[in-house]
Amino acid sequence: MKKTIQILIVLLISTTFSCTKDFTSLNTDPSRFTTTSPESVLTGVYLNTINKLETNNITYLWEYGHIVDPAGRYLGGDEATWTTMYINVLGNTEQIKKLYQGNAAYTNRMAVTDMWECYVFAYLVGTYGPVPYSNAFNTSITDVEYDDENTIYTSLLTRLKADAAAINVNGDKLTTDVIFNGNLTQWIKFANTLRLRIALRVQNNLPALAASNITDVMSNESMLPTSDADDAKLTYGTATGSQSVYYTSLVQGTSYTGTATPVMSDYAFTYFRSYNDPRLGAYFQPAATPFNITDTLTSTNTSLHYIVSYPIPYLGQPKSTATLSQWNIPTPPFSGATVPVNYSTMQPALTAATRPFYITTYAEVCFMKAEAALNGYGGTQTADQYYYAGINANFAFWGLSAGQATAYEAQNGIKWGTAGHGFNYDLGFINTSIPANNATKIWIQEWLNYYDDGGFDAWCLQRRTQNLVLPPHTNPGNNPGENGTFANLPDRWFYPIQSEVNRNPVGYANGVKKLGAPGDYVFTPLKIEPTYTPIDWTKVNAFVDYSFVEKWYGTTIESLQAAGVKYTVLSTY
Repeated sequence: MKKTIQILIVLLISTTFSCTKDFTSLNTDPSRFTTTSPESVLTGVYLNTINKLETNNITYLWEYGHIVDPAGRYLGGDEATWTTMYINVLGNTEQIKKLYQGNAAYTNRMAVTDMWECYVFAYLVGTYGPVPYSNAFNTSITDVEYDDENTIYTSLLTRLKADAAAINVNGDKLTTDVIFNGNLTQWIKFANTLRLRIALRVQNNLPALAASNITDVMSNESMLPTSDADDAKLTYGTATGSQSVYYTSLVQGTSYTGTATPVMSDYAFTYFRSYNDPRLGAYFQPAATPFNITDTLTSTNTSLHYIVSYPIPYLGQPKSTATLSQWNIPTPPFSGATVPVNYSTMQPALTAATRPFYITTYAEVCFMKAEAALNGYGGTQTADQYYYAGINANFAFWGLSAGQATAYEAQNGIKWGTAGHGFNYDLGFINTSIPANNATKIWIQEWLNYYDDGGFDAWCLQRRTQNLVLPPHTNPGNNPGENGTFANLPDRWFYPIQSEVNRNPVGYANGVKKLGAPGDYVFTPLKIEPTYTPIDWTKVNAFVDYSFVEKWYGTTIESLQAAGVKYTVLSTY
């Protein structure tokens, strides 16, 4: 049974903090803090973490993932992520450690606390690059130094392995646990899942360390999730203050950059259409007012061709309706569509007040094991078995049938070892064909599985693999990226100005130096990324291509009639 969070506010933010200084004064009532159980503090820690992740998905990371399109821009970060994670989250976990670390009566709870710290630090280093880590909570120093990415990732992998080993299922219990309801075995699986996720992520920059950790985790698969019952998730409540951020932002209000109703991206839509993917309807609902397209159909009864207009039930929104002058194309496709009326919106259940936030899922674990096995890092099954298990798990998660999964998996491009032909993107310069390469297949399915909570992990996946050819943002605003006319997917976020640039200038300068050239910019690649050359979108061959929405109900006028869709014949020939 899902557990509703009982909100416990144990975290008070001081607006005078530098990024990580003075953590000892986080709480205005230290005596009360010392009498509070670690579990009570952790409940607030979990909530503050996940609330910020949901906020960041809405404002930034859905835009990066190219499945949901909130009609925003490629923004480069905020102050709140830094202060929330370092003060509201890590500041309090460090306080817990100071009070209880080394006490045998709290061994399991300290391991769980450390796992969560690792989860948060992985988010920070994957967002910014070098960040305060080893001295982040040292109050005896004036300037807080940054650690480089490789040092942090190496430490996180070591800590997670130790945390999993430290758990004694017969030891101290978690009296309150809104993530796993006190199941210590599931916390071990969580640590191993994070370790596998991080190890796969650092294959480019720490290949030997990645290989040893992946092999070690894969050697004991029983301590990885075996079903969605092992998913790490936080379930929200119905009371004010305990509801999901998706609900409070997208249903109750519109207090973020973007449209009030995030819609499906046209990029994901093209993949859904190319491979008859039933997740189209599981992820998104039909448009409130379907968009009309013009199509040419033949007939089974006559030799005529019919030029017809009819509505299509689903539609994805372009990243931007602006076009580059170098493309020399007519009005972009669907320029007359309005948000959200003509576009497909997220299924309402995803923005329900109590809907859980999924930190890890069984399907993701299957895809990670598929990649591990494909690269020769062990496993009790073959890479293709893990791959199909991941698709099956993802389909089941969204309420789709085993038969639908089987039919989907039988298609060329989805079937292991086969190449599949996909449609062009609506401006023609990207094609969704899937090669026979099996790593590509795993990554595409993993990307689709990160809908809708896994925005950060989808961003990390794309940066470390460069697997998807993502369309540019052609209305970059104040974030022009590599070119003043368009922006590619950001490589990282800026360091926050108030928290770091102004208040920790020496530490900040140290961080920028460790970040490397060209410096504190969104297009400075992180170490997890392979060397790659960003696409110059001014030089691509752009052309309007509607084929991915044409022939929606079939190739003939009779198939359109059989669908019962209202249509208009514009002309015949």
